[in-house]
Amino acid sequence: MGNPQSKRHKRKSNTAKNRGQSTKILGRSAWANLFASRALAGLLATFLTRPNETFYQRELASIINSARYTVQRELLRLEKAGLIVRVPRGNRVYYHADRRHPAFEDIKRVVLKTIGLGDALRDAIAPLGERVRLAFIYGSVAGGDETTGSDIDLLLVGDLTLRDVSAVLGPVGRELGKEFNPAVYPIEEFRAKIKERHHFITEVLKGEKIYLVGSENDLKGLVG
Repeated sequence: MGNPQSKRHKRKSNTAKNRGQSTKILGRSAWANLFASRALAGLLATFLTRPNETFYQRELASIINSARYTVQRELLRLEKAGLIVRVPRGNRVYYHADRRHPAFEDIKRVVLKTIGLGDALRDAIAPLGERVRLAFIYGSVAGGDETTGSDIDLLLVGDLTLRDVSAVLGPVGRELGKEFNPAVYPIEEFRAKIKERHHFITEVLKGEKIYLVGSENDLKGLVG
């Protein structure tokens, strides 16, 4: 017979490993610590990055890798806050984000920038280092008009290629269950397209953005 203490230690190690993998999408910043629990942060990230989808309790427990009773407690908290809606259907109860909440879009943008998407993408492109001068999400996700099947549109500027970006985005895309649509430009080409009022670049720059690397000031600096 094996050592019972060793077996218990192995089970704990496996659980910790699985939990670490599942919570990686929440990002490794301190933002998740601002919430009452890790489960609450996970639920917010799930509902606000997938606002057009409906979930049931067991499914949510699996997505955020948390115990059912913990999920039930935090769902009640979110329901009382008016951020989600509870919909009984037969023997099962479903939940979805409530876009009617007056602060819905504001909260969603904070979550997208941090625990819901931003931190995961920042971690993904971090290996590219200073080669990335500017990176942001644009399009329907940044503007709050996304649908269930919407891709995540990204624009990156720097000393890098589409192949470089695709290589680092592949793993996080599979983890998040999202498709990325990156547009990659060397700095001089980006500046040239701005000066010639290239239609695509002009439209992107007029729209909403969620910055991953750099800021509005850095964009102005690149434009010159």
